[in-house]
Amino acid sequence: MRSIAIILCVLCFIAVGIGCVGGEDTPVDNVNIDTTYTPAEGMAYREQIGGDVGYFSISSVPSGADVIFDGKFLGETPVVTDVYATGSPSHSISISKYGYNTWTRTYNQNPPPGQTIYVNADLQPVVQTGTIEVSSSPSGAIARLDGGMTVTTPGTFRLVTPGYHTVEISKAGYFPYSTSVSVGAGGVSSVSASLSPMQTTGSLRVTSSPSGAEVYVDEIYRGYTPLTVGSLSSGRHAVRLHLSGYQDYTRNVDITTGSEAYVSASLTPVYQPTTGDILVSSVPDGAAIFLDGNYRGKTLQGNPFDITGVSPGTHTVALMKGGYQDYTTTVAVSAGRTSTVSVSLTQGSVPSTTGEITAQSSPSGADVYLDNVYKGFTPLTIQEVTTGSHVVTFRMQGYSDAQYTVQIAAGQTTPVMGLLAPVPTTAPTRSPLSPVVLVGALAILGILFVARRR
Repeated sequence: MRSIAIILCVLCFIAVGIGCVGGEDTPVDNVNIDTTYTPAEGMAYREQIGGDVGYFSISSVPSGADVIFDGKFLGETPVVTDVYATGSPSHSISISKYGYNTWTRTYNQNPPPGQTIYVNADLQPVVQTGTIEVSSSPSGAIARLDGGMTVTTPGTFRLVTPGYHTVEISKAGYFPYSTSVSVGAGGVSSVSASLSPMQTTGSLRVTSSPSGAEVYVDEIYRGYTPLTVGSLSSGRHAVRLHLSGYQDYTRNVDITTGSEAYVSASLTPVYQPTTGDILVSSVPDGAAIFLDGNYRGKTLQGNPFDITGVSPGTHTVALMKGGYQDYTTTVAVSAGRTSTVSVSLTQGSVPSTTGEITAQSSPSGADVYLDNVYKGFTPLTIQEVTTGSHVVTFRMQGYSDAQYTVQIAAGQTTPVMGLLAPVPTTAPTRSPLSPVVLVGALAILGILFVARRR
């Protein structure tokens, strides 16, 4: 029996010496057993005192990772530790480094005395998240990430996993927008969407007989017939056509989204037209208009100024605006027709140092005096008035003078309205009879009385 026991012990020792080193749930990691060991330069080494010992040589990629061996901190990789060959055969190893997943293994074998088990850990980076910044024009749209999370633009999706993602942006009245965006770990991706509005407008086609009539939609000038007016909001609009020598044509038109409405007008002529019109526009607007030297008004933005009732023949039209050179031209006017003056004013080389006064009165036709110098009668525009304080006087027979003090600024037009009050009329007073007249009257009455008694 003693011989059998000895044989069994020998067999167990041989099995331990040549057994494989295994890990729990994972394959063996680069395990080599060496009969001699000398710690490499730079390696941490823990000396074991007493008994037969073996070694664990622990390294990692990348290096510099913290090593916990059987619950004790050994240092940073690469590191070497010794263990008793006859000690507990189970050992736990944990390797950690910032930015990487922690690597853990359990080994159920001790190295034989004087031999080394080499362990190398390939650390995997921690999967980081990214950010998606979303904006849109117009803003206030709803952005949806991969059909789930939503933000209102401008907004930010955070903690987005790396890879490709779908961003959908929608807003009422606009076509939806969708795109794919790549997100990197720790990175910021951007999505900027220019949303296209859904069509909510229609158009209007206007013709007239005769053609050339001015077209006004909601009292805004749009051009001459034949004409197509686009981008009109859906709903009802007022259309008016005007042509000198013809009666105005008016009609309400309903505009439908995505459709074109039609207006075809047969204009009715005014009996024997005797005057024409002149349409005047300028760039920039706000220029004073003079027809044959008489002030008629100012050019308007986006709507020509219509001078009506102009007698047939050749007329002079002048445009004046502070800071710009004066413009003068001649216009031929025919009865029942409309002539056009459209001009781009040239900016003056020298800044304006004067202003102007537009004088009107109630009633009109009053004489206007500027600093006691006669300038004409209302309505009137006085140009090139020096800056500073001036006195404007309105005078009309039968009315009291109206006098105003105005301040003139360079390049500016100052309006003055003269309100004239009628001169009050007084009833004639009867003078008392003088004593001489009274005595004479009594004498005559006495003579008449005596004559009647005889």
